[in-house]
Amino acid sequence: MAEGKGKAKKGQKGRTPRGQQLSPVKKAAFLILTISFPFLLLGTLEAGLRMAEYGGDMSAFDTPQVMKGQFRIPGEGVGRRYFPRERFPPSPPGDAFRVIKPAKSMRIFVLGESSTAGFPYSGNGTFSRVLRDALTDVLPADTVEVVNMGMAATNSFTIADLAGEIIAEKPDAVIIYGGHNEYYGALGAGSTESLGSVPPLVRTYLRLQHLRTFLLLRNGITNVVVALGGARSAGDLEGDASRMESVVGDQRIALAGSTYQRGVRQYESNLRAAIQAFRDANITVFIGSTPSNIRSLRPFSIAAVPPDTAATRVFDSAAIALKSGKSVEAASGFARARDLDMIRFRAPGEFQSVVKKVARETGSVYVPVLEAISEESRFGIPGDDLFLEHVHLNQRGYVLIARAFYDALAGQKFLGRAADTSRFAGWSEYTARMRLTDLDHRMAHHTVRTITTRWPFVAISKQLDYRGSYEPRSLLDSIAFNASRGGMSWAQAKGMIAAHYAATGESERAVAEYEGLIRDGPEIEVAYRLAGRTLLAANQPERARPYLEKAYSISPTGLTAYALGVFAMQDKNPERGIALFQQALELAPDMPQALYQLSLAYGTTRNLQGARATAARLAQVEPRFPGLAEWLAALGIGGQ
Repeated sequence: MAEGKGKAKKGQKGRTPRGQQLSPVKKAAFLILTISFPFLLLGTLEAGLRMAEYGGDMSAFDTPQVMKGQFRIPGEGVGRRYFPRERFPPSPPGDAFRVIKPAKSMRIFVLGESSTAGFPYSGNGTFSRVLRDALTDVLPADTVEVVNMGMAATNSFTIADLAGEIIAEKPDAVIIYGGHNEYYGALGAGSTESLGSVPPLVRTYLRLQHLRTFLLLRNGITNVVVALGGARSAGDLEGDASRMESVVGDQRIALAGSTYQRGVRQYESNLRAAIQAFRDANITVFIGSTPSNIRSLRPFSIAAVPPDTAATRVFDSAAIALKSGKSVEAASGFARARDLDMIRFRAPGEFQSVVKKVARETGSVYVPVLEAISEESRFGIPGDDLFLEHVHLNQRGYVLIARAFYDALAGQKFLGRAADTSRFAGWSEYTARMRLTDLDHRMAHHTVRTITTRWPFVAISKQLDYRGSYEPRSLLDSIAFNASRGGMSWAQAKGMIAAHYAATGESERAVAEYEGLIRDGPEIEVAYRLAGRTLLAANQPERARPYLEKAYSISPTGLTAYALGVFAMQDKNPERGIALFQQALELAPDMPQALYQLSLAYGTTRNLQGARATAARLAQVEPRFPGLAEWLAALGIGGQ
């Protein structure tokens, strides 16, 4: 027995029992399954998260149903890529472009920061829309689309991140205007959102955010860090009156220091990565230099902790030189003071050299925006005649940027398009076409005051709660202030003040507000209809007619169909009039005016049966309608 047991053990050691043997194919399959299982698990998790729409839509572009799927616009949620802890991150202006690119067209995407986005104005204040107007005039055979992707508090990481998705939309050219947020913009070298000093790794992180599994991991880590007190929550960030306060991680970035050099490397690396992608796709790139207010704004670093006065001393010396008529010396001194300013909300002078070098080495077109702004500034030094604070321009300043890029496109022969420059309307006309009203300028005023009464424009001990202490002085001021602080949207503010103007008989001011809404959303029907209705009420039917025709072409309503029916009858076109009145009644059943006019139109065409039936219906709906009794008598049904 002992010997038998020993043999059995020996045999078992030499081979696997027949029931447990695996063939080479099965062994390979088992190995593949073992290796693949984690990936299958991750794939299943990714699919589930996508079905649940985890993380929301962070796409660069959206195709809204309100535009019937024919147009795309910048995605409202794209900013969450760069501000994952903010509930309401910045987003680009809503410039629409066609889903199917027209055969004869010029499509341009504009990339940059808050100055590119037109801050502190709405989208109507952007230089990109001024540029679009000018190009539309001089390129009559082409459909011109200029799409602004500028976002506040972002920097060159955003430019590089969006490049691939923009290329997919088949642009003919890309415009880049940025550099002021390289240190404190999202993921910047001195930002609270910084992820390190190696730009390629940060760009990889941004690409990974397209995976919902990665978002789940990122959000989990963020929540843990917030719970441990290592970062501020989204609520904390949203409580700040100014995003400038919430993005600063390093208040003392010395010129030529390690953080400063990181910003320079980051800027150049991201520009090269983005531009190379565009150039590989045969897309022309125009990159502009970035001016800032150096003459009328004292350096921020006096408000740093601890404060620094080196930049201020240089600034004061430059101011003395300017008063003495030494403008060249003053310009050099003001620029030096900006570069010495440790709180870096303005692009340093070295960035201009980076832009020129990158443009030259990548075959891009350098656009001298800084030079154009300087030339138009008092004393040849950018200051408060064109800037509202440190980097954001007034209306005239944004038009000058548009002019610089227009001249650059003209210098490139409009990328081969047939241009008719005799159609160019002039920059004063394009300024008027921005449709910025008193409301827009007042909103901008409140926004700028909110910022400039706080750090770093003033020391923390002297900053004010502008939004908490200001008392509006009029209805317009109240609406502007409320919109500036986020109490209502820009469109709601425009609609509210326009309705007030219309009700008080100020039709011109009402139409001006509706024109602003039309410029912002040219494919949206409501502002055309309201402008037309306002002009009808003001007894200006011929001015109303084009607005109503456009509204009808976008999306017919009972009002527009009825009004155009009246116009058709006045034009002695009863066939169209009848069709429009019938459509008005389909869209707004039992509209008394439409019933009355339709009955009259039937009478005009000798359709007595239709006239009588429609009049009888009106008698049931509105028996006291003016003129109905006489019309019923004329139809021989006065007894009804």
